[in-house]
Amino acid sequence: MKELRLQVNILFYFVLATLSIVLLSLAKLFFDLQLSQIAAVQLFIAIIATLAASMHFVFALSGQKCVTICNQGLSHFNVFGRRRFIPSEEIISLNTKSVLGLKTIQIHTKEKRITLLAFKITKKQKKTLQQLGYLA
Repeated sequence: MKELRLQVNILFYFVLATLSIVLLSLAKLFFDLQLSQIAAVQLFIAIIATLAASMHFVFALSGQKCVTICNQGLSHFNVFGRRRFIPSEEIISLNTKSVLGLKTIQIHTKEKRITLLAFKITKKQKKTLQQLGYLA
């Protein structure tokens, strides 16, 4: 069985960190302008986003959160941290797109479309996926 683990998309985490820094800066500005309710909400969102992104990044680097594609199907984690497996019979196509410089992977199944932001496919893996029949 040929098994591919997708690479961690570092640029995705960099963009998340930049957005968190911008939110924190705006929260500081709103605190200075006496708009404390807006600033508190922004501060809360920025802290939650930073913690969630950093935990996911550490798990992705350690291999605990990964996306694996093989000739049997696709294994990934959903937003809530549950491991999901999609058999290869349900996968219609697998596309890679670039949105604002971020590479995304879209997996089209019979029921839905799954978009992966935190992982990317290398050129060597694309060739292997073409041999497995996932990419046209």
